[in-house]
Parts: sequence; C-alpha cells; structure tokens
Amino acid sequence: MNFEEIIAIREAFRNVKKRQAENMPPDLNEKFKRLRVVREISVGNNDLIKKAVERIEANGIKVLMAKSGDEAIRIILERLKDEKVIVKSKSNVTKEIRLTEELESKGIKVVETDIGDRILQVLKEKPSHPTGPISHLPARRISQQLSKIYGVQINERPEDIVEFVRNEVRENIKRSNIGITGANAITAEEGSIVLAHNEGNISEVIRKEKHIVVTAIDKVYPSVEEALNMLKVITYNATGSLIPSFVEIISSVSKTADVEKKFFKGVHSPAEIILILLDNNRTEIMEKGFKELLFCIDCGNCLLYCPMYNTVGNYFGEEKYLGGKGLVLQSLTKEEVNKKLEFCLTCGKCKKNCPLSIDIPSIIRNVRSKNLSHEAYTFLKSHLMWLYYVLRLKVWSNLK
Repeated sequence: MNFEEIIAIREAFRNVKKRQAENMPPDLNEKFKRLRVVREISVGNNDLIKKAVERIEANGIKVLMAKSGDEAIRIILERLKDEKVIVKSKSNVTKEIRLTEELESKGIKVVETDIGDRILQVLKEKPSHPTGPISHLPARRISQQLSKIYGVQINERPEDIVEFVRNEVRENIKRSNIGITGANAITAEEGSIVLAHNEGNISEVIRKEKHIVVTAIDKVYPSVEEALNMLKVITYNATGSLIPSFVEIISSVSKTADVEKKFFKGVHSPAEIILILLDNNRTEIMEKGFKELLFCIDCGNCLLYCPMYNTVGNYFGEEKYLGGKGLVLQSLTKEEVNKKLEFCLTCGKCKKNCPLSIDIPSIIRNVRSKNLSHEAYTFLKSHLMWLYYVLRLKVWSNLK
C-alpha cells in the first residue's frame, strides 16, 4: 500500500462527489428505480437474450456465444488472423478475461486507446476504479515514469500528460485494421450495441475494417431507451456528469440506400462487426442464488463511499475486481473465497450508495462464512485492521 496513492484516490473521489452534488437531477431516484426494475427483468432472461441475438444477427452482425474466457479468446484469435497491431477501448469484460495479456503473449501488440487505461498499461499498474483506472496515480508520478519509459521529458501538468499519450495512441490507431471494444448494453428491441465514452477514442476504434465487440450476457436490455437510462445513471455515479460526451448506437455495418433505395453494405468502415457474448460463470452465479450481484453496472460509486477502500485503496481488490463487490464476484467466479474479503466491514455504505441498492454486505457475509461465530470474528478483525490502517495513514499525513 502506497500512502501517496491513497491520498490521490481520496482527492479524486472527492472531486466526483462534488460534481454529483452540483449536478444531481431532480428525478435521480426515479432513474434508479427504473433501472432496478429493468435489471430484475433482464439479467438471466434467456428469452430476452435470444430475442436480442436474433435481432442483432438480422441486422447483419455476427453473434458468437462464449461459455468461458478461454473460448472467447480463441474466437478472437481466429478472427485476428495475421494482424499484429490491435486497438481497443476500455472494457471491464475484456479485463475480466485478461484479453490484452493473452493477445500479447501471442505476439500481438494491443494498444489501449483510453488515456487512463493506456497509462495503466504502459506503467504496468493496477486499476483503482472501473471508470477512472488511474485515480490513485498523482500526475507527478505519471510524468516521471512515462518520461523514463519513453526517453523524453514529459511535464507533470495533466494536460501535457494527456497530449503525449493521446498522440501516441493516435499513431497506433492509424496502424491498425481491427478495433476491439466492450459494450455498455445490447438491446433486444432494436438489435443494437450501445457504447458510451467521453474521450472520443471509441469513435476511432469502431471505424476500423473489422470491429469486434466483447461483452457479457448480463448486458442485455429490452430497448435503447432503457439502455440510455442506464447510461445516465452510470455516468452520474461514475463522474458526476449527467450524460457521457458520446453515445454510440451500432445496429449494423455501414450501408447506404441512396441509389434506388436499395441497401448496399460496407460503404465505409466497419465492413464487419462481430459480437461475442460471454458467460464466464454468470449462469452458475445466478443458479447459486446470487443473481442480484449481476445487476451491477460497474459505476464504482460503492468505492467512493467504502471506508476500507478509502483507507487501503486497490489493495482491497484483485486486478479489475475492486472493493467488496469486486472480490465477492471474483470469489464466486473462481469458486474460491478471496481472503481479502476479510477486509470488508459490512458497514452497508456500499448498498446505501449503490444506485441499484445491491445488498453487497449480505452477499459477502453469505460467501465468506456460513458460521455465525466465525462471521463475528471476521467482523471484529476487519474493524481492527481498518483502525490500524487509518492510524498509519494519519501518522504519515502528519509527517508529510
């Protein structure tokens, strides 16, 4: 644990909370309730998934189901053929299956096009928030490490760091013919793929000759309207803004009907879109009675209010699995309880600040222990650990 990183996380989280207070819409709770109802209806709804797949394929997009991460990677490798440079956007599902690392092990260069994810990739750091992966890294440290890696002097001003990384990403985008993205949602009514972003990088990634989308079976929504409500919720909770800078709704490859109103496909890029729908233990998680955990939209608001996470940072996590929610999901996925779940205070602040009111504390108690006396011991141990780290952080801050 790096105390400087903890301070940086706290400052980043304070900035988000401030924007949330400034931009809170009057119907926020109604949006939350609407999303909760939709998630209850949609997650695990095989009929809805089937309808979405049929509509998407009718729109000319190839859909492939992947039971596991390994199967998804095999499908992707088959479609990359001889390509050696791939550009991709931020995607928690691809992080889940370690797609970048797997492709790079096969000699394929993978370039993250999101500024934060690219910095994370180059510096070989671990993320600290699902939408703000480098929240724990001070600008000074980023500039120092990038300067060392690239052999040039990069100013520590955030705008200078962004400019340098952006230019490096743009050069790689020009070299690639295939783009890989995740998806915030796929919709059954329209057969659409919905993606949100602020940087504009996804607009470039999806315009490659071939666009590969990797997302999970719990990302299905009844319609674009419901997906847009979800985007408003995730954006407000993740950044404090009301809506993302960009929303991409993809329902087909490029086409035109300008001549005699007859459709011709492949006018511009992409000429081919492939959607990979990943299960990766989600069905098993639902069968075990933990369906509610998959309602999560990865906004990261639980982390903003978690006392333990604000004290030890992403040490209370594993790779993309951050905080109590992340660790319990990883435990269910791997069928082995992560020992770091002992850090959870089960204080309930994650549930209180979750837009979907997911009862994370109850799920954690259920997963980490069936024995009441052991749970009581874990409860006491977690609070003593938290107090210990709070005091250490306070001492460090005073010495600083």
